[in-house]
Amino acid sequence: MLQNAILEIFIILLLLLIILSMIPIIELKYKSDLYDKIETFNKYCLNNDISLINELDVKNSYMWNMSSYIYDVDNLSNFFYKNTGSAARVVSADTKDYLDLNRNISIIMVNNEYISNIMKIYNYYLNMSMPLFIFLMIFFGSQIYILVYFDTFTELKRCLNECECNADCFRYYIYSLFVYILLFIIFFSILLKKLTELYADTDTYEYIMLMKEFDILLKENKADSTAITDVIKKYSKYKINDIAYTTIHSSAVVSELLEIYNNDKTIIYENNNNYKITLKNIEKIEYYNSEEAKNKIKNKVEDIFRFIYVYIIFLIVPLYILSISLQGNYVYLLFVIIIAIIFSISVYNVYNTLQ
Repeated sequence: MLQNAILEIFIILLLLLIILSMIPIIELKYKSDLYDKIETFNKYCLNNDISLINELDVKNSYMWNMSSYIYDVDNLSNFFYKNTGSAARVVSADTKDYLDLNRNISIIMVNNEYISNIMKIYNYYLNMSMPLFIFLMIFFGSQIYILVYFDTFTELKRCLNECECNADCFRYYIYSLFVYILLFIIFFSILLKKLTELYADTDTYEYIMLMKEFDILLKENKADSTAITDVIKKYSKYKINDIAYTTIHSSAVVSELLEIYNNDKTIIYENNNNYKITLKNIEKIEYYNSEEAKNKIKNKVEDIFRFIYVYIIFLIVPLYILSISLQGNYVYLLFVIIIAIIFSISVYNVYNTLQ
């Protein structure tokens, strides 16, 4: 009886940790749909007038909301290169303004300091899933211990004998558990890779770093950047010291900014921390807010969310074991719940596709 109680506690904890690991994926899908619906409603309210839509604040755009959600915005400044020139206006080296993303690790070294990678959703999923893997290792170790000292667990032996099983049955169970954990590790690795594709195969990083450059120039308002900041302020309604509250996507703003940029592409703008700010990707600012750029994100989110079905499959095994241990008719309830979840998610996906 004691062994059954311990097993049931382990299974319930396993179920909770699997669900916990699912949360970042569900949240990512929810945020993507939410911001997409907000943008759709804005278009509807403005009768799809592109000129009026472009005059909306940056904070109302899908691209801004998703980029600021999947990146650690407060940590973006640490990824800028430092300007080694002696003056504010120097010839720009043929390099980027900022570091490339490192998709392979969650902690990186910048300027001899260890900092968290700015891939916030990647780190979020990693942190929410780590307790599950630690638990699985502990659980597997405990089952190996029971197998090694099987003869000392008299009550377990009695239960197995009542079910016409023996130590060999328990050994097969260990093999199955090992395969289950191995499959979970493979699944986890594939999903992590898919999450990195959200960063690598979309334009979100270039976009959010360009917005960060504008934000620094607006907040510090240095003399050599007044041509840029004056244009942004001229077309913005309020709170002009924050890029999120500007109308930088407006065609009039873009046109004037590009004119200033094209007059002199060698400027490295002065700032308090000596970051290398050249607005190098400003020529792509209209593209960043295009349907093509936004669809890249939506498609990647859809690819990631499809893994929720795999999670449901992994939930079946512990739920089935729990139903057997509890010796009730819970297995029927189990399949009803699983079918209901699959049906609900399928209807939700079909509805979004039709939308």
